[in-house]
Amino acid sequence: MTEIFIQIYNSADRAICSIPDGWPYKILMGILLIAMSKHIMLFTAFAVLVALDLFAKFIALSYHWLIENNVEKPSLVDSIRGIPAAHRARIINSHEMKTQFAGKIFAYMFLVIAGGLADILVGHVNFAQIVIAYLASTELLSIVENLDDAGVSMVHNLAAVIKKRSPT
Repeated sequence: MTEIFIQIYNSADRAICSIPDGWPYKILMGILLIAMSKHIMLFTAFAVLVALDLFAKFIALSYHWLIENNVEKPSLVDSIRGIPAAHRARIINSHEMKTQFAGKIFAYMFLVIAGGLADILVGHVNFAQIVIAYLASTELLSIVENLDDAGVSMVHNLAAVIKKRSPT
């Protein structure tokens, strides 16, 4: 029993003693992370939006697969539970969805960077914010359309409202 405490103590001691090791790199990385925090949050938010969109697409594909397999009026929960079966039936192609996810994220980041550069060139006109608002609203619209396609009745009229309010 005391061996466990000795191992824990030794591991903690090594961890604490290694804190100052490589301090210039740690300081540089800290500065970079602080400087890039807005961009990291933006990237994370876009990644979550795209992931939600893909999940909503999985739900819609599962819903249609369930209907084709004689499940009468599958609920949202049924559609979510049916995702693994739809994947096994090759209705949901994970490789294609992963490629779509990565492609969207790269395109979104490219567009936001271009908007930010346009702001710098023109003198801070908020092109980056316009690009971000447009991309976020199109992702939201896509999520709503996928859920509508999955038979979620409460979002049926929401697509029209989003289209009406989104920047053009």
